[in-house]
Amino acid sequence: MTRRGAARKPLPVTSPTKPQAKTTKKQQMCRSPKINQQPAKSVYTMTSRDFQRDTNAHVEVIAEHLKDFCCINFFQAAIMHNKHLFRGRKVLDIGCGVGILSLFAAKAGAAHVYAVDSSNVLDYTEQIVSDNGYAEVIHVIKGSLENIVLPVNEVDIIICNWLGYSMLFQAACDMVIYARDKWLKKDNGIILPDVAKLFMAAIEDTKHKNERVEWWNDVYGVNMKCVRNYALSEPCFQLVEPKQLMSTQFGVKYLNMYTATKKDLKFRCKYMLEMQRGGHMDGIVTFFNVFFSKSHTSMGFSTDPSVWRTHWMQTVFFFDKSVYVKAGELYYGGIEMCSVGNDCDLNNMELSLEMFSGDPAHLHLEAEMRWKLKPHAAIINDRIIEKSKGTVKNKIAKDEKQRKPNASNILLGPKENVCSPKEPITKTVKEKSATIVPTSVEIGNFSYPCNVVRRNKKAKNSKKG
Repeated sequence: MTRRGAARKPLPVTSPTKPQAKTTKKQQMCRSPKINQQPAKSVYTMTSRDFQRDTNAHVEVIAEHLKDFCCINFFQAAIMHNKHLFRGRKVLDIGCGVGILSLFAAKAGAAHVYAVDSSNVLDYTEQIVSDNGYAEVIHVIKGSLENIVLPVNEVDIIICNWLGYSMLFQAACDMVIYARDKWLKKDNGIILPDVAKLFMAAIEDTKHKNERVEWWNDVYGVNMKCVRNYALSEPCFQLVEPKQLMSTQFGVKYLNMYTATKKDLKFRCKYMLEMQRGGHMDGIVTFFNVFFSKSHTSMGFSTDPSVWRTHWMQTVFFFDKSVYVKAGELYYGGIEMCSVGNDCDLNNMELSLEMFSGDPAHLHLEAEMRWKLKPHAAIINDRIIEKSKGTVKNKIAKDEKQRKPNASNILLGPKENVCSPKEPITKTVKEKSATIVPTSVEIGNFSYPCNVVRRNKKAKNSKKG
């Protein structure tokens, strides 16, 4: 402190500081400093945000497709039982993933296999191909079909798992059509698989409708009916039991990949369903059959509820109000499935339906609905929810994984579906459920051990007092 009248020290002259740049709302919402970073080019350096953009590189998604034993065994049998078609040929594998179909083609004697995918999963594919000794046969190419350059002008065979939910949703049909017109041989080119047919039927499933739709009417005493309308507009991808079907099956779409165009990736047709039993019709269910007609014995598989389960399961479309039906009655109308907008976007599709009953001269409108098919990310969550409930269907799925159906279990041609042994399995599960004591708790996809002590029995190593 200076004395009164004493000279004070002059203040240092400083230049005014520059105002700091304001952070944008985008940077305030996300604290990560690498917000504008480009997606990783390798699967080994991918972050959590990169996996959201590239879900096919996630190990869980890869395992889900590989554990679809019905689908993978069909491709393996169709390739290995027709080695005369692959020996010395050039094969194009579209959406190869980890390259399981490319390895089957190489083992069948293909001269060159071009495995194409735009996902970072190809980092795994290159290592798998090298570890199995097919690095000189299988050529891994990264990029979209529109941008890649093949080292050859044409190929002999195109293999692709181009099916989707309800046959068309999230399918790769447009990619196969593009590759067919650009690279496949015009005279004797082969597409595996090449034929598919979509079916519909009436279904009774009050339990799942109450859990997914009607539950929003009263949520802990709060009225959330506005959410119910959005829940009703989304179909459910789930396992359907054969006893839930109420009507005959009706084919609504036939697709031949040798002659199909992008205009054929949508349909609008009339249908008629004959009720085989009475009850409350809660909606419709769709499923499809797939065939490889170029084989010396026509081979295929089905997603029908009465045969082996697949990762597509079945697609259920619930009505706003259930319809009471009687055995022998006829219900008919129109059904349409197409992509939203003018472009052929198979990841954004809608399904519309009108259902009538009565005499054609005096029609009675029973249902008029429109559904928006939801993305694949929500499908994975549904599978996790079903596992956490510990239903009998998961017991059946585990038994199917252990049994691993061979080529004899796969449908040969358009024959009748083979019934799966679901009824005896449900009886054994019910009998054992009363005696089994749980030793773990399942949360999501993980199992946590827990200590269980039965009543009226002393715990092990217990001490008095």
